[in-house]
Amino acid sequence: MCICVTYFSPRLSLNSYILSLQPNDPKIDDCVGKPLEECRQIVNSYVTARPTQFNNQTSLILDYRKIREQTDPGYYKIVLLTDKSGTKLSGIFDDGVVFYPWPWMVSGVETTIGPWDCDNLSPEECCTFVQGEVPDPDDNGNFLACFVEEPVGGPKNPKREDRAIAVVDSDLNVVREVIIH
Repeated sequence: MCICVTYFSPRLSLNSYILSLQPNDPKIDDCVGKPLEECRQIVNSYVTARPTQFNNQTSLILDYRKIREQTDPGYYKIVLLTDKSGTKLSGIFDDGVVFYPWPWMVSGVETTIGPWDCDNLSPEECCTFVQGEVPDPDDNGNFLACFVEEPVGGPKNPKREDRAIAVVDSDLNVVREVIIH
């Protein structure tokens, strides 16, 4: 069984993950607060108990996403959440606004950067705009970079019947209900 990992920003990607949910996506809240491996057993028990709902599968791939932390290697990236087509920015509130969750440190001084209005911009146009607004590297020598994220259901992130997605903390404990999609 495969375990996949993606990093989430607590303010950005998690919200995009929530916004990409569909009302009929099954959710399992029994995993919250439990270790990932225990959650895998809970998910598989849930699936096994509902054979017609899951095409007689007895298990699912448990794909987990770690909430991003400021100490993670990719802290300097902003997440550009697109619409399902992947061509326009939607932002976490479907208004095209992009946020960076932490202060930007330059010469030992914390600076708040963003938000940026990228409504009706492509990911490339938004990234160029944002990087133009924050031209200086941080104290670690990193320039602000962009990570394009397409919601579940888009061409690059299709909805799947064999996958459950869990959000975990740095200790691999589940922090949100598991979504099957």
